[in-house]
Amino acid sequence: MNITFRSYRQEEIGLLRDIWNDIVTDGVAFPGENPYDEREFEKMLEEQSAVTCILVDGKIAGCFILHPNNIGRCSHVANASYAIAKEYRGRKLAEPLVRKSIEQAKELGFKGMQFNAVVVGNLAAIHTYRKIGFEIVGTIPGGFRLKDGTYSDMHIMYFPIN
Repeated sequence: MNITFRSYRQEEIGLLRDIWNDIVTDGVAFPGENPYDEREFEKMLEEQSAVTCILVDGKIAGCFILHPNNIGRCSHVANASYAIAKEYRGRKLAEPLVRKSIEQAKELGFKGMQFNAVVVGNLAAIHTYRKIGFEIVGTIPGGFRLKDGTYSDMHIMYFPIN
């Protein structure tokens, strides 16, 4: 399995949107409730500091978006979201994807990375983040409403970028 990374291309917006919307529709990881249409998704991508695709044997398997977690005096801390296509999940792509986002965040001058809403049931993500060195710095009880209407705790996780 050959893994490479590169920036997204205009003609791939539809594919990336479909990967992203699958996660939105699942309702257990991303905070958004409504799938993006192509124009909305394109606008969201344009607002990012970086959008990077992960390719497996030359085919897009997913992507991450990277941007400041907040404005002004907090803009030196990055935030990222990761999307892996269903057919590529379980192939250990999350770790290289997260590591690449940290590398890009460092190149862009960020001093840390913060995740604001890691659902406690997303065990694979939590395992990956902790393996890389992210720490759970807080837990918000019932902070995430799942698709079925129940509430789940969510973690705030942080990684210092040296």
